[in-house]
Amino acid sequence: MAIVRESIVSDQIDAWATTFAARLQPLNVDVERVESSDAAAAFLARVAAEIAAPGLVVSTEMTNAAPKLMAALTGAGTAWLNPADVAASRDAPLGVSLAALAVAETGSVMLAEPTLTDRAVGMLTKAHVIVVRTETLVPSLAEAADALKALALRPGGAYASLVTGPSRTADIELSLSLGVQGPERVFVLLVADLS
Repeated sequence: MAIVRESIVSDQIDAWATTFAARLQPLNVDVERVESSDAAAAFLARVAAEIAAPGLVVSTEMTNAAPKLMAALTGAGTAWLNPADVAASRDAPLGVSLAALAVAETGSVMLAEPTLTDRAVGMLTKAHVIVVRTETLVPSLAEAADALKALALRPGGAYASLVTGPSRTADIELSLSLGVQGPERVFVLLVADLS
């Protein structure tokens, strides 16, 4: 019975991941799905090389959640650092954050960092990779509401926001600009076994 239940859950997650990626495709968000922390590290190294980033600015929350991924990055020779303050993320070529969850119906990710320094990684870097544990995919905003409530009730709260693609704005002349109020390029990395 447990095998059947596991298969149903896996099929649901696969369907949600497909819907999630489809919602982000028109926004030019690259969505990648990998199984392990080692594969996630290889993806991050590939993105850094693609955009010629000398290294990664990584939220402390991400580092704490995935020491194996961070060790794999170091082992592969990819430079990374945890920012000491908000200024360390400003205009950095590539930042990496951990999502609290992802919403399939909208293609949104919930960022909920405990500190402003971690929040700056997703707000001030030029390109941003958002790492999502595949198990945190939810089908709709209704399920995300419970997570938002829990964050609001957490002592100290969190800098919570729902992010759907890169920053976009249009001025009075309807000229679209990317990256004015956040990263101009966004990647979402779905990881099945993040450690």
